[in-house]
This record gives sequence, structure tokens and C-alpha cells, in this order.
Amino acid sequence: MASSTQDEEEVHHRKEEDALAKEPDLDLNKEAKHEDDDKIVASESETREAKKQKVEQEVKDADQEDESRGATTMVPSTTTPRSLTQEEAKAKEDEDDSEQTLRFLRRWKAPETPPEKIIHPSLVEQCSRPIQKQLTTSDVKQNKLSHSGLSLSNSQVRKKFQQLLEDSGENERRFSVYGPDGKVHEIWLGKEKSSFGLTIGWWRFVVEYWLKEWCNFVTVWMFRHRVTQRICLAIDVTMFAFWKQVSKRISQAAFEDSD
Repeated sequence: MASSTQDEEEVHHRKEEDALAKEPDLDLNKEAKHEDDDKIVASESETREAKKQKVEQEVKDADQEDESRGATTMVPSTTTPRSLTQEEAKAKEDEDDSEQTLRFLRRWKAPETPPEKIIHPSLVEQCSRPIQKQLTTSDVKQNKLSHSGLSLSNSQVRKKFQQLLEDSGENERRFSVYGPDGKVHEIWLGKEKSSFGLTIGWWRFVVEYWLKEWCNFVTVWMFRHRVTQRICLAIDVTMFAFWKQVSKRISQAAFEDSD
């Protein structure tokens, strides 16, 4: 019995020694695992930080590029002879200078002679090329200090109306003007330094046809009446959905207006 008890104690001691020998391995494995976990967390943190810094740098670069472009746009030209006045700056801001408007107006072509709704073609003996223009505020607002009038550029009149004007004689300054509905009006054609203008009688024409600035465009022909042989004018009115005055650049390109 004593020998059996001794054997059991030896087996027990061996198990305890084996257990003690295995414990450090377990601890080492746990420590290694913790170290690996810490490395993974650190790596993920570094990756997030790197991505954050990259995004912040891209945003910063984009902002600097925008600022650079803005600075280039806003720097005034050194060749500009003078600064715009407040009135000129406001007028430029309010005008329409878009390429879309230019393309649209270039496609709008007036007929070579007045349409039949204004006067029958058989009554038109000789006819000028038409003048087209957008009505401005000064064209349709009555001025108590002076005669209101439809302003026509000097270059357009010289180019298109000159021959018929010369035929009309120096004393001929009152013209029969055929309106969009064929009704005849008597309106005086006056000459300023840089333009011609329909003056006396024009305001009644504006009121009768409800003419408005910007959205109304007029086409003006000068022609010789086959029956009376008098030099007359015909005016047609077209409405477009414009709410601003077109720029001088567009007017020159679309209407051959070089003034």
C-alpha cells in the first residue's frame, strides 16, 4: 500500500510540474496576441490618419487652385485706360452678353422687303436692306425735355438708307410710316450727330402698339411707294423673351451695327 501511495504522489508531482511548465507558454502566447492586436489597431489608426491627411491636402490644393484662378480673373488689366463709372459698371452688369443670345439673334433673319401684312409687295418699287434693333428704354420712354424717338445708328442708316434718303430731297423730313398692321402714321425723321431718329409722332406709335424695351425688336425698311413715288418707312415688331439689353458686342455681330 505504501508503494502505491508513493506512486500516486509521484504522478501528482509530475502533473503539477507539467502544468507549471506550460503556464509560461500560455502567458507568452497571450502577450504575443496582445502585441499583434496592438499592431493591428496602430496600423489601422495610421491608415485612417494618412487618409485624413491626404483628403485635407487635396482640399487645400483645390482651394489654392480656386484662389489662384480667382486672383487671375479679378486682377484688373494694366492696359485699361480708366475705371468704369458706377453707371457704366451697372449697365455692363445688367446687359446680356451670352453666346446663346448671340447665336439666337444671328439666326433671326428679317425678310428683304416688308411682309404683306404691312404693305402689298406690288406697292414696293425700291426697297432698302432692313435695319434691326432691340428697343431700349430711351426708345420707348417719353422725355418731357425733348422729343422721344426711335434711335437708328448712323452707320446703319448711311449703309442702308442713304441712297433713298438722297432721293427724298433735303426738305423731306416727314415720312409715311407703315406700322405692323399696315396702318399709316406720319413721323418725322431727325438727324443727330451720331444717329438718326424717328421723333415727332413716334410716341403715339409706341403707345398704339404697346412697345416695350428689351423684349421688343423692330425691323425698319425704307422704300419707294410705287403709286405715290414717295419715300416711306415700314416697321415690323417682333417680341422675344429678353429681359435685359443685349451688349454692344452682340448688337454689332447680329445686326451689323458698327456705331
